[in-house]
Amino acid sequence: MKESIVRSVEGLYEQRTLELVKIAIHKGFTPLQILDWLRIGMERVGVHYEKSDYFIADLIFAGIIFQEVIALDEFQAISPVVSQQSKGKLLIASVYGDCHEIGKNIFGSFAKTAGFDVIDLGIDVPAQDIVNKAAAIMPDVIGLSGMQQETIEEMKKVVDGLTALGIRDKIRIIIGGAFIEDGKTHLAIGADYATQDVTKAVEICTQWIQEKQ
Repeated sequence: MKESIVRSVEGLYEQRTLELVKIAIHKGFTPLQILDWLRIGMERVGVHYEKSDYFIADLIFAGIIFQEVIALDEFQAISPVVSQQSKGKLLIASVYGDCHEIGKNIFGSFAKTAGFDVIDLGIDVPAQDIVNKAAAIMPDVIGLSGMQQETIEEMKKVVDGLTALGIRDKIRIIIGGAFIEDGKTHLAIGADYATQDVTKAVEICTQWIQEKQ
């Protein structure tokens, strides 16, 4: 089942992917398992793009397939409903200068399925807008995404903005993106963690919430 879904996403087979996911749900596979298979397929699409076998339109279409899976009634039925018992509040955004949202959306979907209350500000979001929203809702964690090296400066602006308001120590910050070096890049800007692995990212966020409680 896993390899069938992975290959279907990789091949950009829309209807086949949706049908395979429905079958996987019927067989009792969990949302996190299915999301992980989708993630692997999306990563393979990214590899094809880097090799120039796929184009930007293919990346966008892969993102559409992913969103269609998440919107399936069958998938929604097995996903936990975020309520007052949610694990915590997570604010996510692709920072200013970055219009990519596939990685952010996958992370957000994983986090929702894990029980987080996710607030998504979208793409190309100025640092001050992220800081203002954080000050207004006081999330437990902020997740920042960027695909270009230059976006690291925008991420640092978010950290500095929270520090200036005196709320940096109350909010954890995790960053991700193509240029991210797992466990290291965050040190340069004062964030709490950096990873390209969305599964690991959700695990870290969950750990932070447990520590906080």
